[in-house]
Amino acid sequence: MLLILIHNANIITMNSAFAKADSMVINHLGKIEAIGTESELRNQFGSFSKEFDFNGQTVVPGLNDAHIHVWKIGHLRTNMLDVRGVKSIAEFKRLLKEFAEKNPNSEWIMARGINEMVLEEKRLPTKEDLDEIISDRPVFVIRTCAHIGIANSKAIAISEVDEATEVPFGGEIRKNQDGSLQGIFTERALGLIMNNIPPFTFEEYKNMILEAHKYLLSLGITSATDPAANTELLAAYIKLDQEGLLKVRMNVFPLRIPDGSDEIQVLPELYESEFLQIKTVKFFSDGGLSSATAALNVPYKNTDGYKGVLRLDYEKFYQTAKEAVEKGFSVATHAIGHQAVDLTLKVYRDLFQIDNTLKHRIEHVGFLSNENIKDFKHMNMTAAMQPIFIYELANNFKSTLPDELLDVVYPCKTVLDNGINLALSTDGPVVKEINPWVNMETAVTRKAMDGFVIGESQKITLEQALRAYTVGSAIADNLENIKGSLSAGKYADFIVLNKNPFKLDDVSTVEANETWVNGELKYKKV
Repeated sequence: MLLILIHNANIITMNSAFAKADSMVINHLGKIEAIGTESELRNQFGSFSKEFDFNGQTVVPGLNDAHIHVWKIGHLRTNMLDVRGVKSIAEFKRLLKEFAEKNPNSEWIMARGINEMVLEEKRLPTKEDLDEIISDRPVFVIRTCAHIGIANSKAIAISEVDEATEVPFGGEIRKNQDGSLQGIFTERALGLIMNNIPPFTFEEYKNMILEAHKYLLSLGITSATDPAANTELLAAYIKLDQEGLLKVRMNVFPLRIPDGSDEIQVLPELYESEFLQIKTVKFFSDGGLSSATAALNVPYKNTDGYKGVLRLDYEKFYQTAKEAVEKGFSVATHAIGHQAVDLTLKVYRDLFQIDNTLKHRIEHVGFLSNENIKDFKHMNMTAAMQPIFIYELANNFKSTLPDELLDVVYPCKTVLDNGINLALSTDGPVVKEINPWVNMETAVTRKAMDGFVIGESQKITLEQALRAYTVGSAIADNLENIKGSLSAGKYADFIVLNKNPFKLDDVSTVEANETWVNGELKYKKV
């Protein structure tokens, strides 16, 4: 039997005792055969087919981003304009013009990442801004949160939208005082435009996903959850898996209710392999916090009582989720604001009566009440959270959230203190920075880019943050028996770090020197 010995390493296993070892043995199946000291393993196994001396470098389990739009990361790295970090509408227009000129054959011009809070003008572009640059082709620009989009006049015309178009429940079509369209669509109204964009081909999805996988491996991410897949994307993932092309272990959530339509997406078959599982369906119950569309229980700052957008009503949510649960699917729901978390947990309580063995989860979890905490514990749920939002989007939160909410937003410590499973993630490309170590540093310090601290009482330790990126995310995937920590019988998915994070005051500079999946080297820093 082929046996590989990894030795002379500082192995942080992330097992329950936070155990350490200096060597491990990997078998021909790409799983860990044993872990311990070098002398113990040499005495136990005698000889090895291959040996690798890690020269004292620190090794941790492969990281698992529990909520990241993988194909969208790939889209931005291939043929979509990335405008995250743009500082003015003038700069945005210049980049849009250059991109359109470089892509004369693109039927639609797509861009993503605009954030009005970092623009000099402190406003979103409108259709007039887009028309000024491109009027002969449809243009659609997605805000950084993906809960707001801006269309030019051509895209609006193609989509047959006008001032009289009925607004879908849980969405907005923003208008000027005279009733004319601004070109800005939010939440479920996004589908009015996006449903008219030509669907991607398999080859396009393939290029996006594999480009994203290459990037994720360079960050030490060996597992990821892509949390919103339409039918075509789902089929692409399955085909890539069957062709043996997936490089990162994927947990993919089929959408049940796409934007811009009341049509329910057909349930796929349950699917599970070494590199792909499709066992959880996805819902959106409210909007985004940075876009001030999350459904709060108090008004946003400087508004006339506006509390955000609730995207679902109980009956439709419950009946659609019930169908999935009865076929063995767990449920994951985007819920940030108080109203959305309350609604989601009400539905989950009723689903729990149907099948109490399924583990559901909530994505983002902006706020938690004492009653919410009881539900999370009773139903053994996961909170998939993104401290990195604080790092990149602090100005949005400070501008729109009442001060009392700033103190408790994204309550990671409350989750852990109450014995609730925490899985960390980035929600990229909602944020530009998807480096797990920057995310963990933010979880520890709660510091924004400018040093401003949000929710100091919600700081967690580095050990807790790393556990949430490994063990916690594996529990969220219901795969903690085969990944998430380094122990016998689990996948040999691990990363070799440039520094020992537990000897640093700031872990944001930690990098992956090597990334191994199934006992094979998949990335090496040059």
